[in-house]
Amino acid sequence: MKRNKCLIVLAMLTWCLMASAQWSRGLQAPLEKGAFETGQYRNLFVEMGYRPNEVEQKLHEVFNDVFRGPNKVYFEVGDSMGYISDIKNHDARTEGMSYGMMIAVQFGEKDIFDRLWRWAKKYMQHQSGIREGYFAWSCKTDGQRNSDGAASDGELYFITALLFASNQWGNDTDINYKAEAQHILNCVQPKEYEPAPRQGGFPGFGPQQTGPQKMYLIDPETQLITFTPDGFGQRYTDPSYHIPAFYEVWAKWADDGRSDYWMQCAAKSREYLHKAINPQTGLNPDMSQFDGSELQMPRFPGRQQRPQGAPRRNGSSNFRYDSWRVPMNIALDYEWSCADKEWQRQYGETIQNFLYSQGIDTFVDQYRVDGSLPEENEILQAGGFRKLRHSIGLVATSAAASVMCSHDKRREFIKALWEAKHEPFEDGYFDAYYDGLLRLFAFMHLSGHYRVIFPPSVRKFTTGPVSATVDTGAGGKILSFSYNGKEVLSQSRMPESFGSTFWTSPQKEWNWPPVPEFDKYRYTIDQDGDTLTITSSESARLGLRVSKSFYTNKRDQSLTVRYAIINSGKQARKVAPWEISRVPNNGGWIFFESPVEGITPAGLMPFKAAEGVAWYQTDTTNENRKVNADGKGWLAYLNDGLLLVKQFEDLSADAPAPGEAEIQVYVNRGKTYIELESQGAYMTLAPGERLTWTVKWHLSPYNGEVPSKKAVKAVKKMMK
Repeated sequence: MKRNKCLIVLAMLTWCLMASAQWSRGLQAPLEKGAFETGQYRNLFVEMGYRPNEVEQKLHEVFNDVFRGPNKVYFEVGDSMGYISDIKNHDARTEGMSYGMMIAVQFGEKDIFDRLWRWAKKYMQHQSGIREGYFAWSCKTDGQRNSDGAASDGELYFITALLFASNQWGNDTDINYKAEAQHILNCVQPKEYEPAPRQGGFPGFGPQQTGPQKMYLIDPETQLITFTPDGFGQRYTDPSYHIPAFYEVWAKWADDGRSDYWMQCAAKSREYLHKAINPQTGLNPDMSQFDGSELQMPRFPGRQQRPQGAPRRNGSSNFRYDSWRVPMNIALDYEWSCADKEWQRQYGETIQNFLYSQGIDTFVDQYRVDGSLPEENEILQAGGFRKLRHSIGLVATSAAASVMCSHDKRREFIKALWEAKHEPFEDGYFDAYYDGLLRLFAFMHLSGHYRVIFPPSVRKFTTGPVSATVDTGAGGKILSFSYNGKEVLSQSRMPESFGSTFWTSPQKEWNWPPVPEFDKYRYTIDQDGDTLTITSSESARLGLRVSKSFYTNKRDQSLTVRYAIINSGKQARKVAPWEISRVPNNGGWIFFESPVEGITPAGLMPFKAAEGVAWYQTDTTNENRKVNADGKGWLAYLNDGLLLVKQFEDLSADAPAPGEAEIQVYVNRGKTYIELESQGAYMTLAPGERLTWTVKWHLSPYNGEVPSKKAVKAVKKMMK
């Protein structure tokens, strides 16, 4: 008996070790498509083995550290405003204000977002003059400006955050978010001005220019963002200001007539990053010329020049505070767009490899781009300290790069961020502001909570008492079909157990899981009057796209769904349409016009024959079951006084795809859900060709007996 117990314990330990190993191997392969297309995000913490509720709790703790904790950097002013302060510098900056707005909209914190925007608009944004629409980059916390000049990354974030707020909350509250974003976009277009004498701590540097100048956020020649939109600062750029996916947001939702231009800016920005980043170390300079080369500093009268032949030591060409943001920004572009995925994956591993070589717990926060350490006079000071540190800001952004990586080192970067404590160094230095914000952004990235915020994806259709909702953002599924608010479709949120979806047939072409482009990813929208048409992205595996058109019919209070399968590949494909609708399994009836003896496999479900119709009252077993039948162009489901009828083309027995059928019923094991399935004809599509197939949905009360002639008559009446 003792021996048996030992064997049991040993088996349990072995199982635990195997389970632990399985968790440790849980990190998925890098993305192939971005969230603009898929609407999907990875949670790398969960993939690492951290529990989902543990990750959510940690994320909100980090958020509260920034906005509500004892070391917070967010402060409310009166009933309607608030600001984020760089505590160590005693000011509020467009960097932090716009970061705060982006974080707030990502977390759905409308009050925080609106307070920050009102403060920024009142104190920072110029409302007239040559700088109209731009923001003073630094203000005292009472709103007094330290400088009138702008730093271009503030405008970049303000515009994007406002567009996301428009998508999330609409423009009918007291702030018209889209109009505010459009106003900034219109103001930052190139315009001529006469420079005024410089005052205050302007973020650009170099001798003041005289005579007429042009002011612009985006350099017209290179289409790259400037360091500052006027003066010497618009002659160069900052790699950490380059977030190409933000331009894609502008192209999609700014509605400012410049969509093509913003997409070009995104492409140019990606090209620039290739040039600005050292290919051996993955490090980038704080600032650079537009071609990615070292920033050429102006000569200042009276300043001692370096001896002839001495090596140049320009601290602005080193990897330091601004530079930390680049790994996180490239990760964001990769997650959202994936337009430059091969290079971005290589970049992510390159910079992690370099930092790892310096020690996962000891790499410092400033380097020359070749990986050597800067001399003391090159080190950029912060908070009165000139010192190299192992800063949590860089710990955070280098961990965020893990989303692009495949190598095992990414695990150590993720773990290092998870375990890092944001607390003062031994000498007293503590940065609640910059380190805190970057730490929060990194946690958002790695938990899948830094997302593209699309306009509302759920569309509603109503005709009389019948209504339907369609989610264009998650596979174009019909989520609801109801009569006077009474639902007929399954609303269970278990995976693959709710609503109605659409697949291509036969299943053997893709096996399982369903093709994500058709079943899970976002669809593009085209509204033509009362008809909503949505189109999937192309399935890389099948070379097919799917479109769905929805419209209601007032005469019979029905919903029509017209499906299309488009061959967008280069080879002919044989394919059939397939609609799958999930309904509750709680004692309802399923019936259709077919001889019971023709239902296969025979006897798998207890069908009864009556009135020329096959009837099945839903039941449960411990096994999944599925039957095929040759019907007569309709499939009905009766439950809780509601009769659902789906009407489609009647097929001959040989018309469906091999192994498939005009009508299919799938019963999930246990008392969970049932799938009502119907398929169209199997046909060959040449490249560029499409097939169309229509299903008409009817829903009406019915309280008669079943099986019965009355129920069959009710079905036939609904389909007239």
